[in-house]
Amino acid sequence: MEITTESSGGASIGTTLAAESVTIGSIAGLRVLVVLTQPPLPEGGAPGKVAVGLLRGLQAHGLDACALAARQHFAVPGDIPADLDVEQVEVVPPGPWEGRLGRIVRPRGELAGPFAARVAEAARSADVVFLDQVETVWCAEGLTTPHALHLHYLARLDRGLGAPHRRQFRQVLDQERAERRAIRTIDELVASSPVVAAELRRRAPAADVTIAPLSLDPSLYRPAPLDGPPTAGLIGTATWPPTAAALRVLLEDVWPRVQAPDASLVVAGRGTQRFGGIGEVDSAGDFFQGLSLLLFPLPRGSGMKVKTLEAMASGVPVVTTPAGAEGIEASDGVIVEAEPERLAAAARELLTDEAARRERGAAAREDFERRYSPAPATKALVELLERMLA
Repeated sequence: MEITTESSGGASIGTTLAAESVTIGSIAGLRVLVVLTQPPLPEGGAPGKVAVGLLRGLQAHGLDACALAARQHFAVPGDIPADLDVEQVEVVPPGPWEGRLGRIVRPRGELAGPFAARVAEAARSADVVFLDQVETVWCAEGLTTPHALHLHYLARLDRGLGAPHRRQFRQVLDQERAERRAIRTIDELVASSPVVAAELRRRAPAADVTIAPLSLDPSLYRPAPLDGPPTAGLIGTATWPPTAAALRVLLEDVWPRVQAPDASLVVAGRGTQRFGGIGEVDSAGDFFQGLSLLLFPLPRGSGMKVKTLEAMASGVPVVTTPAGAEGIEASDGVIVEAEPERLAAAARELLTDEAARRERGAAAREDFERRYSPAPATKALVELLERMLA
């Protein structure tokens, strides 16, 4: 496996970031190295979008935050915001035999080897290292700088193993083995939701588990007008099993029950064509501009859902299940129901009542800014870093 590196905006690891300080405690200027599985991109995948919020949140608290971001073969194109100090590291996937052997020794270990060596090098000039997502656990081997790991979700809470001969069995097993490694070897764990945190505490009673919500930058999301033809929508990658399951429930069990006059349903995202969707869109933010509500009947899935946060950031009311609202504090902008009939009834009310959806949309945006914009969302994480260095 080979790597090449480049820095965004001419910045290099260790560059001091200028940011408005809302410093907590005595850690202003703390040098934090953030290790990312994808580059932070406003229109990237979910990990890239929340990485932008994470870095801007650390900056807002006066920390000197820089990042090493793996650029893997599946990374989407895009420009990293110029205000973020990020070094991209190109990661070449292993060959077939090397990959099979690597899965045995280090499941989900694509970032081991040269990328991990670059992390170790950069960590020597950092006060603390924040590893984001379970794949970065292999970058902690031999790391002497204090470090914490954020697990966005847990594999077995998202889906079952399935039949041993299916691809899903291998994927879930590899993810779970990587999670076991993290839980055994890292004392400071971060979860984005109480559900994930409770499972981590059950499996690792000696670990310090912190709940820190995911974050998006609200400046990247315009409030939706909510005044067009009533339109329910869902966006996501249909190859991801939890999203595919939500699409099936939506199309088979919920939408047929909505029966709102003149209302329409639009589904977007990679692979959604097989569900009658429009496929990938250039901008998720623009997609939400045309919605009256996000209708997200997710039957199963752990961790916070970025599409729910994006809807809230866009001032679009959300109708979803407990799984779809996991990690979201109670909000008038997010209606949570478990049964298809009640999901459909909630959606029908909003699609037929413009005043109601405007009221709930405003509540969603207000709650997002108060809880999930960068500075408030990273407050618990900054407090963790302070405890780690105390």
